[in-house]
Amino acid sequence: MPFRRLPPLNALRSFEAVARHGSFKAAAGELFVTPAALSQQVRKLEADLGVDLFVRQNRSIAITAAGMRLNAGLNDGFARIREAVESVTTSHDQLVVSCGQPFAAKWLTPRLGDFMRSYPQIGISLSSSFERDSYCGDGVDVGICLSKAQDDSLDSEWLIEEILVPLASPAFIAEHRLREPKDILRVPIIWDDGLAFAGGPTWECWFREARIDPANANRGVNFGRHNEQAIDAAAAGAGVALCRLTLASLDIGSGRLQMPFGPTLDTGVHYQLVHRASAETAALVTTFKNWLIDEMFGAANGCPLRTEPLSASA
Repeated sequence: MPFRRLPPLNALRSFEAVARHGSFKAAAGELFVTPAALSQQVRKLEADLGVDLFVRQNRSIAITAAGMRLNAGLNDGFARIREAVESVTTSHDQLVVSCGQPFAAKWLTPRLGDFMRSYPQIGISLSSSFERDSYCGDGVDVGICLSKAQDDSLDSEWLIEEILVPLASPAFIAEHRLREPKDILRVPIIWDDGLAFAGGPTWECWFREARIDPANANRGVNFGRHNEQAIDAAAAGAGVALCRLTLASLDIGSGRLQMPFGPTLDTGVHYQLVHRASAETAALVTTFKNWLIDEMFGAANGCPLRTEPLSASA
């Protein structure tokens, strides 16, 4: 297969920012350019690839199927670039944090600016992976993982139980008049493996809980283990996704996503903070842990669907 020249990195970065924010204006603010300049970059990329990446509407945009496929690859690609750059940086107080890619993309990364402003003396090197073995491996100071069982080989603390919630954009809910669970059979469903890898429930469990026959359910886009991409697709108006509530908290708070109907699903899967005992990093780990708990349970106050924090003995 002949090698195809890659589009300019700046154009790919511009597209990724617009896809993540669902808005040219918001993405332009992040990249410190004008919305017009950003729009021009994306149009050049579309021309270069020969496909439409967005559907432009009067006051909004919606990502296309081709755009979703490109965005999925770019998310992984830019994450690896960030990790490579961070791996060669040094800091007197450097903390290496490992977590799953969905949690890194939708929960931790958007909040790291607050941590850096509060603790400018601490550098964070973020390593995101789906592999459980990476938590607290060589060079990793602290891990945030999903689990049903406590790891006795590490110092660990339970944080909070994850919940699965059906979510869609307000415009999608209004357009399709979604009012009760059976209405889901009339619209595209955004599929992913949810928390199946950790023994948690899936869409099939939701259908059983809602007492709906899924035989006629719309088999739309499937994002595998990338629940963060399913959340972004739902916010872009692609359908209804069964979202991890912790990951969707910012999108719910901003109004990008709403719950059209229940039920919600308790998962039995909890976030857990794990770390190895080390005198060298103990103070840094404690600082990060206290900030993480404050952020996680502080965000809970703005989300009425959130459960109460687990006790340390859960």
